[in-house]
Amino acid sequence: MKIRFLAGVGLGLMFCFMGGVKAESLSITNAEACTQHWARWVGQGQADELAKILDDSYQHIHGTGLVENKEEFLSALRSGARKYEPIQLEEVKTRLFGDCAVVTGKFALKVSIKGKMMEGVNRFSFVVVQTPQGPKIVSFQATAIKPTT
Repeated sequence: MKIRFLAGVGLGLMFCFMGGVKAESLSITNAEACTQHWARWVGQGQADELAKILDDSYQHIHGTGLVENKEEFLSALRSGARKYEPIQLEEVKTRLFGDCAVVTGKFALKVSIKGKMMEGVNRFSFVVVQTPQGPKIVSFQATAIKPTT
């Protein structure tokens, strides 16, 4: 699990430092707004809106270890194969690295996957980059937190 997390963040940071992206500078406010839009649109199943803030290179790493690209993730939302309950991001912390931000925190997850309900609490990490089209999410990583007994 740690290797996937580090790979996702590493790929996102590599994208940030490749250069060539010169638009308005990314701010903590813009990066966090982008992730809040992600949470709202995933929770509402708004795949078309979500597509606008996901970079074409988007990688989604689920808490289960499943890895999906942008189209795979959006297709599951569009088809109804995956339906999320509203998502509230908590304990949000953002670190800026030039035109790149790493946004971390946690959220409670309730999702129906092909009719089967799954729920739990996850830590998350987003990598957000400033592009000529505005802030875009290039990577999302969830890590399930084991319930305490």
